[in-house]
Amino acid sequence: MLIPFGGSSVTGARGYEECGRELLTQAPDISTVVVALGSGGTMAGLVGALGAERVLGVHCGAVPDPAGTVAALVSGLSATHQAPEALRVRLDQVGDGYAALTEPVMAALTLTARTEGLVLDPVYTGRAMAGLAAAVEDGDIRPGRRTVFLHSGGLPGLFGHQAALTRAEAALTADD
Repeated sequence: MLIPFGGSSVTGARGYEECGRELLTQAPDISTVVVALGSGGTMAGLVGALGAERVLGVHCGAVPDPAGTVAALVSGLSATHQAPEALRVRLDQVGDGYAALTEPVMAALTLTARTEGLVLDPVYTGRAMAGLAAAVEDGDIRPGRRTVFLHSGGLPGLFGHQAALTRAEAALTADD
């Protein structure tokens, strides 16, 4: 069976459906899983296992209709209709477009690296972390509720993103 790049098919989403079941086994009281929403497969699988209310997808600008894309994949997983409006999707981290580096994303990359030792990429996981910070700030995610940030990879994206490398180098030089 062929899984397309990005896992953007019902078959690809099934892997993240299994991931969602594993998360429930480890943390049954999970309130929110925050994930980058690129082509939709990761979020769809998690929604399939956890339900729409527990998954917060942060749109990265990869598809024109992120909620519709995820809803179609979720419907393919369960053969029941998933209304796009029932999904928790943040649209506020795209900025000027898919590959554009924004100030909130740069702040999330820097803070996460410095405080947690996690390296995020500027297009997907960096946007997801910026979305998590914004969700805490606006009260969508509340203190005391179990929240999981799903780091789905993307490290090569950091080293291939010239604006992020230039900003990181300037930050390192400023710290010296």
